[in-house]
Amino acid sequence: VVNFLGRPAMANSILGKFARQYDCPVHGVRVIRLPNNRFRLELTPPLSLPRDPDGQINVQGAMQAMTDLVAGWVREYPEQWLWMHRRWRVQAAPPTIKPM
Repeated sequence: VVNFLGRPAMANSILGKFARQYDCPVHGVRVIRLPNNRFRLELTPPLSLPRDPDGQINVQGAMQAMTDLVAGWVREYPEQWLWMHRRWRVQAAPPTIKPM
């Protein structure tokens, strides 16, 4: 769960896990629709991903950093975004079952 546009939202952590496993630069990439059926592709500089005390990329922090980047893009061009899935459906943690 990450903060997305001021609300808790689900995020797939696979990108954060890949960043941690391979310790490689992570860039944001977006396509902006332009008039006359044209498009502009933009690549960000490498994101500064947070690290844990051992120096490894913090998966949760990385996912928040990536989500913050996308949130900025959405705010810049809100008319270009549409989610067909339930992005803000956050499930409560399952109940803990105590052994007898």
